[in-house]
Amino acid sequence: MPEPQHPTIADPWDRITIVLVTRNSAGVLPISLGSLPNAQRIILVDAKSTDSTLEVARRVHPKVETISLTEDRGLGAATNRGLALVETEFVLNINPDTQLVPGCVERLIATADANPNAAGVAPQLTNARGNPEIDVMGPGEIRHAGIAVPPDGPFCTWFITGAVVLWRRDALRAVNGFDENIFLYNEDTDLCLRSTRAGFALILDPDARADHFGGRSEEVTLKSRMRRDWNMVWGHLIYERKHGKPGEAEAIARDYVMRCGRESLVGLLTLRRKKYLTNKTKKAAAEGFLRGDPPWGWPAR
Repeated sequence: MPEPQHPTIADPWDRITIVLVTRNSAGVLPISLGSLPNAQRIILVDAKSTDSTLEVARRVHPKVETISLTEDRGLGAATNRGLALVETEFVLNINPDTQLVPGCVERLIATADANPNAAGVAPQLTNARGNPEIDVMGPGEIRHAGIAVPPDGPFCTWFITGAVVLWRRDALRAVNGFDENIFLYNEDTDLCLRSTRAGFALILDPDARADHFGGRSEEVTLKSRMRRDWNMVWGHLIYERKHGKPGEAEAIARDYVMRCGRESLVGLLTLRRKKYLTNKTKKAAAEGFLRGDPPWGWPAR
């Protein structure tokens, strides 16, 4: 790995804009925004929060600029709104349920400088249990998998988890940002595939660290769980339709309908409400996909 180049702008924070999307994230924003004390510009795109997300964000960090969406079309579409306003060389795209360890940004910038063909550089994440969270993908693969032990030093991969990524702005624009048909889940995998297919590199640097408290970006309620289940199915199916074998997505959708239909009936008969609603929601999402409905068509949304 070549030594980092010396950029014209000495302060790494002057070279980046933070972009994050929130939805009822008031409970975690003090952690994520609190780990960015030196950020010069933060663009927060809010997807119709009903809690105090915006008030908390403005109170926690003086550099926050907010965009309030009138329609929630998913994480990719919301992120693209923020990306369109970025004027700096780099975009640090984070989830609200993350916390950057001191020195993380500086290390990511140095690695990006040392690898000018890299579209994105990601840190090693640690999950809420304190374990490394490292998912990678090889050339020609379309599904990522976890590894237990990171290699020594920065390494190339065909997938970097979207929870925290330093993206090169021009590379993102060259691949047209996130696919807005993917509401949530696999939107990062799709972006990684399109980036590598366009000739860009992706790098994971284990010497840069961040914590990821997965699943806490939005306050957990029964409604938010159902929304997550719906989006997880849609994200899976749209991704498979784009990158899998012909007809594979439809076969997976039919399997969802049969399997989740059966499990929802079991939940109903055994009075297990969560099991019933989870599987009913997944079945309905798969049926909508097979009908050709839009991915953001969940009625309760």
